[in-house]
Amino acid sequence: MAIEFNCPYCTAVIRVGDTAVGKKGTCPKCDTAVVVPRPGVVSSTEPVSTATTSPDVVPDVVPDVVPEFESRPEASVSSRVRRRRRKTGGLAFPLACGGLLLLAITVAWFLTDPSRFRGSLSGELTASYVTADVLEPRSIDPQLVQTRSEDFAALVESLGERPGRVRSNVMVVAFVELDGTIQVRVEPASEYRLVRVGLGQSEALQQFVETQSNRLEGLRREDLANSLGQLLTDWQAAQEDDEVFEDWTGFRETVGLTALVGGLGHHSMARTGRQNLRCLYEAGGALYFLVPASLGEFQLVGRVRDDGSVPFPADFSVRIGSGG
Repeated sequence: MAIEFNCPYCTAVIRVGDTAVGKKGTCPKCDTAVVVPRPGVVSSTEPVSTATTSPDVVPDVVPDVVPEFESRPEASVSSRVRRRRRKTGGLAFPLACGGLLLLAITVAWFLTDPSRFRGSLSGELTASYVTADVLEPRSIDPQLVQTRSEDFAALVESLGERPGRVRSNVMVVAFVELDGTIQVRVEPASEYRLVRVGLGQSEALQQFVETQSNRLEGLRREDLANSLGQLLTDWQAAQEDDEVFEDWTGFRETVGLTALVGGLGHHSMARTGRQNLRCLYEAGGALYFLVPASLGEFQLVGRVRDDGSVPFPADFSVRIGSGG
């Protein structure tokens, strides 16, 4: 004879043999622990249905047998915490391994990065005197201030009527109009002489140029673009005040000399002991400096940027002679 009753939680119909009376088991539908009631006895949660079903009626859930089981006591707070810690601890090892792998990849990339210079930029170089004929004029790329193209065009047009000139005891720097852009020209003063420092004298220096030239050139163009923007702002302010712009001195180095050199020259200085002289020109694998005519040697060092960085970390002793 079968006993039929409802699960007190999901109300599924459960039918078992009469030998299962009083035994503990689980509902096949909701997996809830239940006790098989005696026929005609109300369960502790829901009334037990004693209705019989005809052979052709299939109940919702009809298990063949309800196995005996022992109810597990509710886990204590401390045991739940321990299980949670075990689960978390299981993730700790793979996470740690992943972190170490990422660190190893980063270190390997840093050590093998071809753009990273690992030599020492120091030693002795020689420089030779050259004539000023090598100082060809350089034009400024209008794309550096393409967001202010109209202001740049107006400035260029004004230079066609009135060129900008900056004269000092070292050189004369001129800003003129040529082919719709600004051209920079330089003429050394008689008290100073132009010297050429060849970059091929040092293997480390050559390696530095090969690996770092693009980065240095990018910094130079960035600096030149910022200085050009300031020049346009000052020039426009003078126009609004109906005045002639004459403050070219403040832009002799930041615009003029920056336009005459490349990335390495932009970050190079000639330290004479009494003054620091910026690189005047860069071409053909060499740097050019204007130095006092009586100078016999100087230090080729890196120029410190406004943010305190030194992209060209050099300290060469340069002797002026027949080499270079």
